[in-house]
Amino acid sequence: MAMSSFLIRGGTVVDGTGEPSRRADVRVRGRIIAEVGPDLSPDGEQELDAAGALVIPGIIETHTHLDGAMWWDPSFDPLPSYGVTTTVFGNCGMSTAPLDGPQRQEVVDLFCFLEDLPLVAFDEEVPWTWATWPEYRAALDSQPTAANIAGYVGHISLRTYVMGDAAWERPATPAERTAMAQALDDALAAGALGLSTNGFDLDRTLRLVPSRHADDTEYTEL
Repeated sequence: MAMSSFLIRGGTVVDGTGEPSRRADVRVRGRIIAEVGPDLSPDGEQELDAAGALVIPGIIETHTHLDGAMWWDPSFDPLPSYGVTTTVFGNCGMSTAPLDGPQRQEVVDLFCFLEDLPLVAFDEEVPWTWATWPEYRAALDSQPTAANIAGYVGHISLRTYVMGDAAWERPATPAERTAMAQALDDALAAGALGLSTNGFDLDRTLRLVPSRHADDTEYTEL
């Protein structure tokens, strides 16, 4: 058997479906849960004793702000020790792509202000080899992390990428809405989960964040 195959024995399985927990063995072959049941027969794979432990599917942490931290702490400590196997970033309207030009620093400053993160780490540890989301995805593919990753396109980032300083001041024009929609389409085609927005926050100088200047027409087009 391949080294990636193993049999988890004697644990209490909580499968996430709402069914009662039960004592069962779990056989894994490669990346697939191949069999779940009591007293499974060994098939030459490595066996793990899970007596006294819960055996659960990997937890999907749907709201994180690991956009920067994945570059300086790819271990995602302590999330994996809690059973997290997938993390979702780009929440609250903020993402590290698409970003370009002087607006990148303003969005990063907003990110650090709202999430109490170190600005110096973004400046020194994030490679910033991208402007668009597809370029960002290529950079992510080169960065090993301790959990699977997936992300949203932040509305704040999208507005500033297309509109520059005006993103902090007014609704978008028809041409700007079209450009934002195209950039969002490109991001979705490259694997982004969708759009996240922010209708609540202020920056450290008490300006409305850019997404709060969007009108209904912009939301409809996006």
